[in-house]
Amino acid sequence: MKVQFKPINKPNQSFKSIFEISNNPNKKLKYDLYKYNNIEIFKYNFVLKGSEIIFIIIPTYEDSTFSKKIIGSFIFDISKKYNLSEVNIHCTNKILLEFIVIGFRQKDFIFNRYKTKSNFSSFKTTFKLSNKNDAYLSSLQFLKELVSEPSNVIYPESFAKRVSQNLNKSQINFNILNKSKIKKIGLNCLLAVSQGSAKEPRVMEFSNKKFKKNVDILFVGKGVCFDSGGISIKPSAGMEDMKWDMGGAAVTVSIMRYLSKIKSNFSYAGIVGLVENMPSSTAYKPGDIIKSYKGINVEVLNTDAEGRLVLADIITYGCEKYKPKIVIDFATLTGAIMVALGQHYAGLFCNDNNLASELYNSGIKTNEKVWRMPLHNDFDKELNSPFVDLKNIGAGRYGGSVTAAQFLQRFIPSKTKWAHLDIAGTTWKNSGDTMNSMGATGFGLTLIADFIDTYFKN
Repeated sequence: MKVQFKPINKPNQSFKSIFEISNNPNKKLKYDLYKYNNIEIFKYNFVLKGSEIIFIIIPTYEDSTFSKKIIGSFIFDISKKYNLSEVNIHCTNKILLEFIVIGFRQKDFIFNRYKTKSNFSSFKTTFKLSNKNDAYLSSLQFLKELVSEPSNVIYPESFAKRVSQNLNKSQINFNILNKSKIKKIGLNCLLAVSQGSAKEPRVMEFSNKKFKKNVDILFVGKGVCFDSGGISIKPSAGMEDMKWDMGGAAVTVSIMRYLSKIKSNFSYAGIVGLVENMPSSTAYKPGDIIKSYKGINVEVLNTDAEGRLVLADIITYGCEKYKPKIVIDFATLTGAIMVALGQHYAGLFCNDNNLASELYNSGIKTNEKVWRMPLHNDFDKELNSPFVDLKNIGAGRYGGSVTAAQFLQRFIPSKTKWAHLDIAGTTWKNSGDTMNSMGATGFGLTLIADFIDTYFKN
């Protein structure tokens, strides 16, 4: 089988290439090795013939989706390096070829919508992916777009509208709660975070058409469309990055989009809370006490610890409505997780060993890596107060990602399996990474796409 990519903007030179994906190495040739984390992924050799480069690529590690996709990323990097006028990929294995195409197109994405005469991609192709892979790739690109848009374009109302236009509504139930409905329900913590902004909050609910009262899994996302820190305002340096503090909501709605376009053998639901956290005369303040939807009174000691307040209400409401067996929430929740794990692992907090193991394994297979962090009563006690049921931050500056997770656990029903993914470090990379150009990484969707295939044998 053959795939051809051509540059959207024609280069000045005419320099073509052929990438032969083969399982039969020529013993007379000397191959260079491509390694990732000291593991050999493939070996390759290339020769020049006139105005054509011929690459021979021999996959040597095929146990993961990442090892297949990284070949496509490598081909994209070579194509950009040599400014190729035509890229031809030959491969007899259709499954492998599709992953190579996905890897190429994933790396060939940069959000430059607001740059004159620009394109999201450098190359175009007529190759058609399978329905499932096309649903995955388009949902990944949708996720990256949402995270990349500025907050004057993507705010709670416009976020909800854009998502509504990108769902397959024949397969999924979809509902948007406006401020009056949110107030009537009693999501007071979410409302408190939003009250300093002129932009009204929204809550988005999703469930598949197979919805029963007890869904197999509920996905939850933090959607702070801009986080100034509120009255506890952040330093100005780097505050522009807080446009992507809605990364958890973007992951959740992209999972919903993906699931709405494929067949699944399990029931699912999703919920996201969308707010802006702004300082103003109407903003909530340090020292305020708020009665959460669950009935727990929360004292706000820092208005920049707002994401956990949003999640507390929508987790409680979502669990009450959908009665899930599993809850997985996504949130760019703490800077502390970046101190602990950098930008290469998301923090995983989980109350079930099997669920944690499955998510960890999917992370390794997809290279959307997660590292399990502790949950322990010693951290939980830091949230107690002699004056109120619960504080919104722990004692002192240490262990911030853990006390944030302990806060969330207070709102999880006792017998419900739960995983919290703190993706603050992995959502955005200014220098890009192996699979992504600079900017949004789309972290989370690939992890969950693999997880549901293995956990539910979808």
